[in-house]
Amino acid sequence: MTEQDPDGFGGSRRITAGGLSALIVEGDLRRLTFGGTEVLRRIGTPVRDPSWGTFAVRTTAETLDPLRHVRTFAALDGAFDGQLTITLDAPEPGRGGLTADLTLTARRALRVNRAGFTLLHPIAGVAGTAVAVTHPDGRTTTTRFPLHISPGQPARDIAGLSHRIGPVEVDIRMEGEVFEMEDQRNWSDASFKTYCRPLSLPRPYDLGGGETVHQRLRITLTQTAGAMPAPAAAPRRGRMPQVLLASDGAAAPDAGPAGLLLRVTGQTPDSVLSGLRPVALEVVCADEADLARTLDRCRAAGIAPARVTALPAAYLQSHQPEGPWPEGMTPGEAIPLLRAAFPAAMIGAGSLTNFTEFNRCRPDPATCDFGTFGNTAIVHAADDLSVIETLEALPQILVGAHAIMGGTPLHLGLISIGMRSNPYGAGVVPNPEGMRLPMAMADPRQKTVFAAAYAVGVLAAAVAGGVDSLALAMTDGPLGATGRPLARVIAGAVALAGAEMTVTGEGGLFRLDGDRGGMMANLSQGPVPHGGGQRLTDRGPVVTAGDGELAPGEVLLWGDAA
Repeated sequence: MTEQDPDGFGGSRRITAGGLSALIVEGDLRRLTFGGTEVLRRIGTPVRDPSWGTFAVRTTAETLDPLRHVRTFAALDGAFDGQLTITLDAPEPGRGGLTADLTLTARRALRVNRAGFTLLHPIAGVAGTAVAVTHPDGRTTTTRFPLHISPGQPARDIAGLSHRIGPVEVDIRMEGEVFEMEDQRNWSDASFKTYCRPLSLPRPYDLGGGETVHQRLRITLTQTAGAMPAPAAAPRRGRMPQVLLASDGAAAPDAGPAGLLLRVTGQTPDSVLSGLRPVALEVVCADEADLARTLDRCRAAGIAPARVTALPAAYLQSHQPEGPWPEGMTPGEAIPLLRAAFPAAMIGAGSLTNFTEFNRCRPDPATCDFGTFGNTAIVHAADDLSVIETLEALPQILVGAHAIMGGTPLHLGLISIGMRSNPYGAGVVPNPEGMRLPMAMADPRQKTVFAAAYAVGVLAAAVAGGVDSLALAMTDGPLGATGRPLARVIAGAVALAGAEMTVTGEGGLFRLDGDRGGMMANLSQGPVPHGGGQRLTDRGPVVTAGDGELAPGEVLLWGDAA
């Protein structure tokens, strides 16, 4: 059957057949469950450009029958069109599956990094478990989905996968291309991704005008036992981190009540440096001489940060774990210069982009005083549901980071929805139309209460994950917070900095309670009760005197946080 999902995201529709159930969201199949067990998080069909940006598409026709979903779509710029047909199959109790057929036809010569199916596998019930990999030549090898976040590809040369998720046996067969797998938790996606084509093949590659890509998936599911209920998440305790605002130093930044995380380069004007008192400093340099000159200028301007990190500019780009790595100065070679320039400061190491780059080029905790990295929620997908799912992966990222750092503190950079810089291409994706686009800096949700709710989810992960500091926005620009609901959450977090907090909630509900106040965000699918406070909505803050309901996407602040 098909039906509008009354509690869905972004106009999603639910389709069911026997024990199978899934959402259709913006044309993609999401949250495929069998007998109540999630067996596949998503089937997508992205076409990625040479900078890993995703071509925006529009649906030109769509039919949704009880067992069949057909979507015809086209790139907004006319580069290609395609058709995706998904057919559900539930022949008998305890058995089910689906077939997905995809055709993509280039309407002009295209250069792409990827064109075809991507399959997202959930983390729960999958991480650490065995998987049999069928290769194109018919061989089968056995490996495991990584328990801890893998910097490289857990499986390569894939034509089929067979594994178990709780009580369900899952068998997946692919036709039309060779696939491989990556651990998407690196980018805060709560999934493992099986994609085409392999990164070992040349890219970008060409699709000729009129050329058609045809791929097919067949997924077979077998129920072997009753589904086991997931245990309820236990409350977690920790301290509210110090919250900062980040700045690239193009103009004299104002962080307000928050601390300032200032990024400087050899081109940062002296007028910006003069009079600033940043809590933390990030220096991007070309080489050792450039770093030494920039540090001298910072000292001459009277800057005395509590923490400082430096990174060669070449390491703002992402590199595979096996290299090749940039020639010249390495990140570790910056540390002695930082210690000499700022002997009273904590010296950090890591990444100024994402955990991905931190995980691939791991700092040596014996040489530094803290580890650092940032995060953007829209590397691979930008719909609301995908952004919310990144909050499921953040705790695992923090576990991985602590394991790498061996007890050395974590002082993180900017954690935001939009992308500050693009390690995977020439730049962030332009977004003049204000769409939800992967790898865009300008994201329409930054102005809304959704960004405030997302920030509460980030703070919940940071408190439970032992983060000492982080930035939740920039001082200005598309990633700024001024005059937006996000600014109220940041002010509330600043007021509670250092306070002992209890973190509760699951399924998109995040609550932080302390003796002096707290905050709560509802990113679940329905309203939840609350006990009064200042409610943030897109219509403005509302002071509620007593119990009420918090609608999906809304935030509640109370006590000192309000």
